[in-house]
Amino acid sequence: MGRFALLKPVSAVYAIVIMLCSTLILEAQTHAGAPCATPGEYPEWLAGFLANPNRANARNTEEIIYLPITFHTLGTDDGEGHYSTIKIFESLCRLNADFSPYKIQFYLNGEINKVNRSRYYDHDSFSEGQKMMQSFKKSLSINAFITKSAPSGACGYYHPSADGIVVVKNCMGGSAHTLTHEVGHWLSLPHTFQGWEGVTFDSSEPTPNFLRISGRDTTFVESVSGDNCRRAGDRFCDTSPDYLSEGWSCNREFESIAIQIDPNGIDFRSDGKNYMSYSSDACQSEFSTEQVEAMRGYIDFAKSFYKVASPKYGPVSAEPVNQVYPLRNDKVGHEQIRLEWDHHPNATHYVVNVSRFSFFVDIDYEFIVESNHITVDLPVDKKWYWRIKPYNQNDVCSDFSDFGGFTTYDITDVEEIQDNNYLDVYPTIISPAQPVVNIDFQFNDILPAQIELFSIAGTKITQRTLP
Repeated sequence: MGRFALLKPVSAVYAIVIMLCSTLILEAQTHAGAPCATPGEYPEWLAGFLANPNRANARNTEEIIYLPITFHTLGTDDGEGHYSTIKIFESLCRLNADFSPYKIQFYLNGEINKVNRSRYYDHDSFSEGQKMMQSFKKSLSINAFITKSAPSGACGYYHPSADGIVVVKNCMGGSAHTLTHEVGHWLSLPHTFQGWEGVTFDSSEPTPNFLRISGRDTTFVESVSGDNCRRAGDRFCDTSPDYLSEGWSCNREFESIAIQIDPNGIDFRSDGKNYMSYSSDACQSEFSTEQVEAMRGYIDFAKSFYKVASPKYGPVSAEPVNQVYPLRNDKVGHEQIRLEWDHHPNATHYVVNVSRFSFFVDIDYEFIVESNHITVDLPVDKKWYWRIKPYNQNDVCSDFSDFGGFTTYDITDVEEIQDNNYLDVYPTIISPAQPVVNIDFQFNDILPAQIELFSIAGTKITQRTLP
């Protein structure tokens, strides 16, 4: 004989366009060894900002700025190739970690938008990218489109006329800084090697004093002395010269292995720590002080209507999510399986993964829900593992719960309870004052058994496996 009590769950079932220049600027971060995408002209706003001697006192640099970002994951016409939700979350966590020292943070603005368009998923022209952005972008938000490829083999690019960025999915992730680089462009920053886009430095040739941009304009080449820093290169005086426009790796000092020679004949190595260089992810770790001033100034000048004063939600609790059912090693019918867990502090949504592997190397099913449960059908006679990740729009960096493992079986027969067994469920009507259902049972010869409890509306409330 046995007894257990089930608690009844309680549930509550514009845009201002600022044109900085008339010529298209396309900034791109590339795979190592791949060519840079399209050369860019220097933003007029930034030139004016850096010429302002009072710029450093123009803002409250202690204020944390919160900006919205919307992710669009591209797939084929058949829905294949999408970047996973978890990987997007890891990339957003990396973005916020990179910007945290500078008091700029980004929050998830709306649901992740899945777009099934092969022409955009694997596009090789900026015009296609522009059409994609204009078709799907969300207003008053940074729009990040995750694709299989980008023009010129780039890892990503910023398209100012469409006000969107593209990041190739192989350049995303928790240890990659391509998203940080492209958001830097969105916030007005040029490359550290400004003017060298599409030009390969050749140490066997004299370094010129000028470089031609877009076939008609010229820019000064920055010297090591820094005497022309305000009118040469990226025009930031606290970033060192950089002539490397293809992907490169760094040495132990986080400098380029390649030695360059400035117009005065002085040797130097590029600084690999700066996010706006083309150094590899392992080298990058910072923006310069003047770059940060420029980004915060640009937000105040051109993007102030994007800002929110404070996050809508606090951090998600660091405590692990408590799984309610099924528990590890449970056996359950393979249809209408109710996966249930406790509500988690400050969580508004949950990612639920179901996999055949306990280390989740392959995710068979992924769900995003707002409640603390989901009902699923799974293939029969298999071992399944499941886990939950709580999150809200301001915090997607919480850990998954421990995994639970259960086996599915098929219900093949129905029998009446015999005289030597009994099942008693009471009371038949429950109230908010006493939301308890009692089940008394004695099963001498039909264990294991599964008990499912339904509401009068036919909704499964819970299920338990006996014993």
